Amino acid sequence: MPIVTDFVSADNADRGKDARPDVAAGPLSPVHVRRLHAHETDLFLRHLQRLPGETRRLRFGNSVNDTFLARYAELALGPDSLVKGLFVNGELRGAAELRFLTGSRDEAEGAFSIEPEFQGRGHGDRLFGRLVAAARNRGVRRIFLTCLRENRRMQAIAAKHGADLSFLAGDVTAEIVRPYADAKSLAREWADESEAYVFAMIEERGRRLRYFTEPLRRLAASFGPTSAAH
Repeated sequence: MPIVTDFVSADNADRGKDARPDVAAGPLSPVHVRRLHAHETDLFLRHLQRLPGETRRLRFGNSVNDTFLARYAELALGPDSLVKGLFVNGELRGAAELRFLTGSRDEAEGAFSIEPEFQGRGHGDRLFGRLVAAARNRGVRRIFLTCLRENRRMQAIAAKHGADLSFLAGDVTAEIVRPYADAKSLAREWADESEAYVFAMIEERGRRLRYFTEPLRRLAASFGPTSAAH
C-alpha cells in the first residue's frame, strides 16, 4: 500500500517540535517560500549544481552530472509543473516540485531538494506543507512521492505527517490524498507570495542604493591613507 496521509497534517508540519526558530515565517524573516517562475531557470540550476553527488543521487535516484542538471532545469519550470523555492537570506537553498501527471491535473508527482548545509533545520517540513497547500489549491487529488530506501530524511518527513511507508524494491512510495482546497490552504499560499513580494522590494531597494553609493565609496577610498602616502 502507498503512503496515505491527510493534507491537514501536512499543513501542520511546520509547527513540529524539532523545528528551529530560524524557520519561523514573518515579514522580516530570513526564510521565505515562493513560487519560481519560468525566467528563473538559471536560479534553479545554480541551486541544483550546489547539491553534492550524494544529495543529487538521493534526489534523482541516480548519480547525475551538471549536463543532466542543465537539461532538467530547462524543463522544470514549464507549464506542467509548479516549483516552490526556499529562500534563506535571499538565496535559493531548497525546492519543492509538483509535476502534473494527467491532463486534468488531478494527479501529480512531488520531489524535494535541499542543500546539505540547510538540512536538519525544519526546512523539509516547511516545503512539504507548502507543496501540499499548492496542490490542494490547484485541484490535485493525489500526490505521489518516491524516494530511495536510504533517503531517511524524506521518509522521516512523510512519517511525521502521519504517513505509513510502503517499500517496493529499492524505492519508498507515498500517496497523499485530499480532494479540495480550503480557506487555510489558500491563505497559506497567498501569505507566501505576499511575503516574497516584500522581500523582493527590500532587495531591489538595496541594489539601487548600492548602485548609487558604490562610486562614492570608491572615490572616498581613493583619498584614504594609502592613496595619500603615494
